Amino acid sequence: MADLQPYPLTIRSILRAGKSRSQPASFAMAEPRRGPGYSQATGTDVPVIWDVTFRFTEQEAQVFFTWFTYIIREGVDWFTMPIRTEFGIIEHECHFLPGEMPERENGQLFEYSANIMARKLVVPDGVAEAAELIVALPDWWAWSELLDQTVTVEMPED
Repeated sequence: MADLQPYPLTIRSILRAGKSRSQPASFAMAEPRRGPGYSQATGTDVPVIWDVTFRFTEQEAQVFFTWFTYIIREGVDWFTMPIRTEFGIIEHECHFLPGEMPERENGQLFEYSANIMARKLVVPDGVAEAAELIVALPDWWAWSELLDQTVTVEMPED
């Protein structure tokens, strides 16, 4: 695969108020002829789709249009983009999904709506290993620095 082009840091990213996420289930329900149904895992790396809105000044809209049209070939190529998730702003490998990208002029601003797909929802390293602590410990975020120090420095693995 060719190098992924980064989203231009010189223009605004996705509007938080204009962003929603959907993700297919990582399991399917089997319904046998007899007995109760049961679930079966279908994989762990399921794509995530964001319905997004961008809002730009005229100059930013020109940069976005140029990047979209000429750098990622009208959305054909994959690119990297920082996206805000539950774990903060994290870089994702993204792709624009085929379809219309309506453009609205709203006074001095230009708005674009699109669907973006990431290969998977990126979760920071260590979250899976600390899942039980995160769920069980009240206000775990207040303890995160102390826990990190304890686990990585005070209790190193042999």
